[in-house]
Amino acid sequence: MLDIANAIKLIVGAGGIASILYILSLRQRSGLQIAWAVFCAGLAAVMIRDVYGDATGALTPALAIAGCASCSCFWLVSRGLFRPDVGFGWPHALLVGGIFSPAILNQSLIALSAERVIGQSALDGTLAASSSFQLMLSSTVLVLAFWEGLRGWKQAESPTNRRLRIGFLAAYGLCVSICVALLDHGDTTRFSESSIALLQAICGASIFFVAGFGVIWRTRHPILAPTHHSAAEPVPATDDERALGTWVRKQVERDALYLDPDLKVASLARRLREPDYRISRAITAGLGERNFNRFVNRYRIDHAKARLHDPSCRDMSILNIALDSGFASIGPFNRAFKESEGMTPRQYRLETGSAGEVSALHNVAAE
Repeated sequence: MLDIANAIKLIVGAGGIASILYILSLRQRSGLQIAWAVFCAGLAAVMIRDVYGDATGALTPALAIAGCASCSCFWLVSRGLFRPDVGFGWPHALLVGGIFSPAILNQSLIALSAERVIGQSALDGTLAASSSFQLMLSSTVLVLAFWEGLRGWKQAESPTNRRLRIGFLAAYGLCVSICVALLDHGDTTRFSESSIALLQAICGASIFFVAGFGVIWRTRHPILAPTHHSAAEPVPATDDERALGTWVRKQVERDALYLDPDLKVASLARRLREPDYRISRAITAGLGERNFNRFVNRYRIDHAKARLHDPSCRDMSILNIALDSGFASIGPFNRAFKESEGMTPRQYRLETGSAGEVSALHNVAAE
């Protein structure tokens, strides 16, 4: 059972490191992603310490200090999940720093062999007081993380967001209850050491995967901050949004991505390794398009017009041209085409076809 627990902890640690590397590879990172990366670093440190113990040697002090991020930064992750932004300021820095400070102090005193100067009893008292202070602050942020899931419950944007809250609160609440109330302050004599290790590993894995899913979902569906701009006064595009819009347009044109009928903002964002909201903003603000569908359909209609005008495609049905141009069915194709050109695809084919035939006859007569 202990081997299973250690395997789970190492998997969670590896997942945390993989998350950090992925976030570092992004061109731009949100506050939530940064908080998640720091939390993953702390979680990986905790998992490594739990599995290898004193065998980590000279890395032990560093792992002990880094492990503080698993608690303090998870609170910041929860803020990013249920707020428009993590909103990290000096009050938050004081609380997070207060959790790290005792670990730094304790490890420094141990490394400097402070017992030679102040005596072993004084050192033990200092370490105990410092750890108690850290435990108090850690308990505070554990409660704050849970509160973030409850905060603003009535203002949940959608049923999906509500399910995210419920899943987060259920997993986090259950795991913290098991680890803190049962294992840390309960009667652990009823459990073997391997059982306790397995429970801790399962709790750590549950929080990691549930919160990780929440970070992925929230990155793709961010909570928009309240804005004072009216619909008639859109927020101006930034230079970065205009540059990103130009880059997105080049990628779409170069690879003819518009021919994919399943192309959505989310799939395009995944392909370009950018958050959904940045791609959407780059298209609407950066390129001045009304929305994503208008942006993509313009390319699809141009592609369809070329097919309708091409004599070699005369035997090709309107439906096949629609599908070949990236539309999923004939209905949306007809509506988009008529809105763009003022006529149906069939009328366009007849008019452009007749003009082409007249032009061809004039060329023959001239010869």
